[in-house]
Amino acid sequence: MSVKIAGYDYPPLYYLNESEQVEGDFFDVLNEMCRRQRFKCTFVADSAARSYKQLEDGAIDLLLTGKIPRFEACCDVIDWSYLWTGGIYSREQLTQNVDTSLLIGRSLVVPLGLELPYIVFKDLRTLESQSKAIVIEARTAKLTLKMFGKGRGDFVWSSKETEPLLKSYSASQDARYYFYPLKTIPVVVWIKRSNPHYQRILEGFNQAYAELMSLKRLGTNGLLLK
Repeated sequence: MSVKIAGYDYPPLYYLNESEQVEGDFFDVLNEMCRRQRFKCTFVADSAARSYKQLEDGAIDLLLTGKIPRFEACCDVIDWSYLWTGGIYSREQLTQNVDTSLLIGRSLVVPLGLELPYIVFKDLRTLESQSKAIVIEARTAKLTLKMFGKGRGDFVWSSKETEPLLKSYSASQDARYYFYPLKTIPVVVWIKRSNPHYQRILEGFNQAYAELMSLKRLGTNGLLLK
């Protein structure tokens, strides 16, 4: 059975390498599940906005992303998950509370279509509409880091895993960045209940996950042990 899996380009967990092939820790564990079930899996890494639409349009079978309310009505998740903590990087140590008020008169770089920043900063869309805050969207998480590292934006939405890459993109090797964790959610794999192969795909991935757990191939974070 052929299975198409999409997620947004987010190094080092799931991303396109220089050869335009998907790799990363999430790819490794999902690819191993595919191998165990003899699924012919195709992996795509794109913007969050495009990945979300592909699932909703039925263009893909599985979507790798956070467990957010958007998909609860249409979709279920496989048993595997990874706890991920999102937040913002700043070039300066912050002395005020990290909430929506922080963004007034400032700019935030975010991956295109990613919903979590708007879940955390509940009034952000209102501030945008009133021109009281600026949101700069980049197609992928990698591009958000590159923009911020080169001086765009006051803050960037990201996570601790990306810090080495952010430093590599920095305009100054001596630059310091301060990370403020704001929201921890499971990264999961969604499947639409209307998918014609729903039962086979869901049961197959759950069985593969159970096998990897029984063989102690997965760490407590859900990733393959090296």
